[in-house]
Amino acid sequence: MPINTVLSQDITVIRAAIARLFTVAALFASAVTPLHAEPLHLDLEFADSSMAYLDEATQNALWPEVWSKAELTAYYLPAEKIEGETQETRSHLKLFSCMVGVACIPNPHFETKTSVLEREVTVRGQVVQSAAGQPLKLRFELPEEPAPHYRFDRAEVQAPAQVLWRDPLFKQWKKDMTSSSQRLFAKYREQPLSFWLAPSKRDTPAYQLVDLGVPTPGSLMDRGDPVAVTTVRASLSGTQGNRVLEWPGQLAKNMTKRLQASTEFAESGRLPSSVSDNQVPWGLSIMYGEHRTGPIAVPASLPRWYGLKHYNFPEGTLFMLSRNGPLVQIELSAETDVARAIEDEVPVKSDTWTFFNGQLMHYHGEIRYFHGPSDVPATQWRVDWKRNGERLYTHAINVNPSDEKELECHHQGCQDNMAEALAQLAATDAQLVAEGKRYLELANQIDEKRR
Repeated sequence: MPINTVLSQDITVIRAAIARLFTVAALFASAVTPLHAEPLHLDLEFADSSMAYLDEATQNALWPEVWSKAELTAYYLPAEKIEGETQETRSHLKLFSCMVGVACIPNPHFETKTSVLEREVTVRGQVVQSAAGQPLKLRFELPEEPAPHYRFDRAEVQAPAQVLWRDPLFKQWKKDMTSSSQRLFAKYREQPLSFWLAPSKRDTPAYQLVDLGVPTPGSLMDRGDPVAVTTVRASLSGTQGNRVLEWPGQLAKNMTKRLQASTEFAESGRLPSSVSDNQVPWGLSIMYGEHRTGPIAVPASLPRWYGLKHYNFPEGTLFMLSRNGPLVQIELSAETDVARAIEDEVPVKSDTWTFFNGQLMHYHGEIRYFHGPSDVPATQWRVDWKRNGERLYTHAINVNPSDEKELECHHQGCQDNMAEALAQLAATDAQLVAEGKRYLELANQIDEKRR
């Protein structure tokens, strides 16, 4: 038999054997499929999102674009401790042993440290529902195990914020910023919107109110409600069944309580008006923007402050003007007249007026006895307005300065303070706006200017 024929037959036999080997291997693999071959489905629903400063029509157009570009990074922790696979142990030479608060002594030894090897997977979301008026639904497909002996632990959702910042409002805002605020804005506008998700003890998913961590343009320390929020619910499904995911518990509870938000949104997903209509900060930071501070003798045409003087400025009432783009705030502070003294302690009165694009958004007032008897409360009042100019919230209360709980007071000074607070709440919106703008005119006369 020719040698070529023999070789040809041998090669054919070898090829057939290899083919049978691959077939057997494939059958074996299908019988013992590794856990990480099965996918996890993480579903997100964004029902309602809101950002301060942008009108409703603009937001309706922008938010779907923001969330449709979301990415999710899933983090996995070991289900078993296997050296070299799920954990890593290293030894380091230490030349000294130290006792905290005492001293270190020479003592050469090896110190061992074991580190858990975490795994992560980042995926883009797929839009599965985007109809107008309905929650935007995204699905993320993840491996149940990115490697043997790993299980899902938590996830971070990120979406690009540039879509929001490109609005003409913020372009003009940047032009009006100080140079330091412009640098800060350039840095933080590149950061994505983000929030965390972790397994919940809930049996059924509910919408949560989530703070997206967006600062006021050009500032980081303004006081007030979150600049950007959303309502979201999430679930995870796989071979181990369905699990509810949520923004970590106490964070969500604390924010809902702080914003005094109704919990009805947990079912509907709709943001309470007390949140979406009240996102402009009520206190501007003096660390950023333009600020002017100085005393002004208030004219008789403004009787609430006429003749009052700040304890450090005998010239008159202390005015503090803060400006950041379209945000403007005026603060006034002075001692009241001596008729309101309690046990020779004259209280200090303060007003804070916050405007956005010329519209009055917040007005807060307080009269406080800083060194008076412990049973004397501070009188506080506030008025907030919606973006459309409607009054959103009014409140007046006597509170214990130490714990902010309501406290009764029968002193005549307290009654006079509350009478002033109630009179301010009873004023019309037009009257309050006119009063606030008169203070703004006076504040613009301050010579001392600090940037």
